[in-house]
Amino acid sequence: MKKNEPYYVIIPANVRYDDTLTANAKLLYGDIMARIDDDGYCRASNTYFAQLYNVSPVAISRWIKNLRQRGYIEQTMLYRPYSNKIDGRLLKPIEPR
Repeated sequence: MKKNEPYYVIIPANVRYDDTLTANAKLLYGDIMARIDDDGYCRASNTYFAQLYNVSPVAISRWIKNLRQRGYIEQTMLYRPYSNKIDGRLLKPIEPR
């Protein structure tokens, strides 16, 4: 998906009305949900989201951390074989309880 391609994001009420989340973290949650693939993961990088929102990758990291701390998403880091180098990251929404 690109910036100028039409698409919709859905932000569930529990995320939308969570006063501990910033508005940008809530919007990012919607974009993460819009990019979930067939196996239930979002593979978009912080750089991708940073370009989409015209912010720094560090800002995206903070928003993702905020979503993780509140229990809305889980993050799995992918490492190169036999290395400590990160090869990618998976984000997965956590179903509300």
